[in-house]
Amino acid sequence: MLYKGASELQQRIEFGEYEVDELGREYHLEELIYEQKVAALKKEKPWLKEESFLEQIHPIRKQYRKRREAIMGAHLKAEHKLLTNLRSKLAEEFKLDPELIQNEMEEFGGTTREFYFHIKSIALGKTFDPDKQQRLILEQPRHILKPKERKYVDLWMRLVKKNNWQPFLNWNNYQ
Repeated sequence: MLYKGASELQQRIEFGEYEVDELGREYHLEELIYEQKVAALKKEKPWLKEESFLEQIHPIRKQYRKRREAIMGAHLKAEHKLLTNLRSKLAEEFKLDPELIQNEMEEFGGTTREFYFHIKSIALGKTFDPDKQQRLILEQPRHILKPKERKYVDLWMRLVKKNNWQPFLNWNNYQ
């Protein structure tokens, strides 16, 4: 439910609707799943020589590459759509040239919420510090694993720790 006293776009940004598409992280998970399958095959059939092993793993590798390409393709399309939509919504809300917003997007190095207040500062000619602005809605926790994929929890947690993704997943907001 949206508040009447604040911009709909600001509330949607704070909720996390314009944050990174999670398929980019799932792409990395696929790599670990593939490595796990390779390790399991090596353990299951230790007698296989290099050429025989490569022959055995070929269908798995082919499936893995196809799935990774599909995930990355979907991720890039979703990310492009997300950024294009954000640019047009910001241009509409602040009556700015979308080209200006695009240029600012390319140079900016912060969160989407911070970017919103950066554009608001440009549009209104005064500085808005995002840290001093009241957060209307806590960002929702990001979960990639669907219930049927819970068997990959250990791999996922290893990936989260290795890449230090904890701050971006917002798990602490609702615990």
